[in-house]
Amino acid sequence: MSIRVNRKPGDVYQHGDLRRALVKAGLKLLSESGEAGLSLRAAAELAGVSHAAPYRHFRDKHALVAAIAEEGFRLLTQHMREAAAACAPGDPLGRLRALAHGYVSFAVRHPAYFRTIFGGAVCPEGETPPAGLREAGAEAYRVLRDTVAEGIAAGALRPGDADQLSLAAWSLVHGLGMLIVEGQLPDTRSHPARVKAVTDGMVTLLEVGLRRVR
Repeated sequence: MSIRVNRKPGDVYQHGDLRRALVKAGLKLLSESGEAGLSLRAAAELAGVSHAAPYRHFRDKHALVAAIAEEGFRLLTQHMREAAAACAPGDPLGRLRALAHGYVSFAVRHPAYFRTIFGGAVCPEGETPPAGLREAGAEAYRVLRDTVAEGIAAGALRPGDADQLSLAAWSLVHGLGMLIVEGQLPDTRSHPARVKAVTDGMVTLLEVGLRRVR
């Protein structure tokens, strides 16, 4: 998917939404050149502003990457919630399946965000992520964990620690999303029906492992 950066028109003094433009510029640079190709100067050039302008919003490139990751997490949460909205109340297994499809759909439609979130470039080693990023990541995880906890309480999922079962579900679906994004599964990224079929198959295996044995 092409990443569009809103450049400042040459006949105006201010950009209008510079922070947003820099986030998109940073995402585009990461998707095309990786972390080595990202700098505030390069992002400024894409946005059509001076090299000093980005420092009004970001102290360095790591702060820009954190902002990109925060936006990515919020978009991931949106995808999962929209996918689960069609599920009937009291159906945690159906909701879990929907969340899996929402997660994989996010990965396929927004690979640059997906790679940024989980690619290890968000914060330097030993540095605490910004509060907004931590909150966005926790919110995305909470959508999954609440569903798993509901399933355990309702007797639909095997008894156990909700975080441990959530980690199992997340690991399987995340691995599938990564394989698709990195082109390791033939005929998937550009074929929605194939993505759906593969995701259904993986989630069926997940349900077998998580469903409570009566």
